[in-house]
Amino acid sequence: MSLAQRLDFRRSQSLVMTPQLMQAIKLLQLSNLDLTTFVEEELERNPLLERANGEVAGVESLTGSVRSAPSSAPGRPRATPRTPRRPPIPNGAAAPR
Repeated sequence: MSLAQRLDFRRSQSLVMTPQLMQAIKLLQLSNLDLTTFVEEELERNPLLERANGEVAGVESLTGSVRSAPSSAPGRPRATPRTPRRPPIPNGAAAPR
């Protein structure tokens, strides 16, 4: 009679396409106007949904607010173009002019 020890590991991973995941993928692919249209249709179709305070209503006001938006958000520093760095000057050499 022989005794042997054995240990097996199995690992698997799977992705389940839930309805919420399918909707999220669909919404991420929409343009700004298409997304606004989708939201407006859902608000009309579902009586339990309502617009939160401060949200923009309608496509016209959304496109107008995008054009008039500032280039950088308040509280965030503006991006500045970086200048290329010069290589270090060896000891005893004159700086280029």
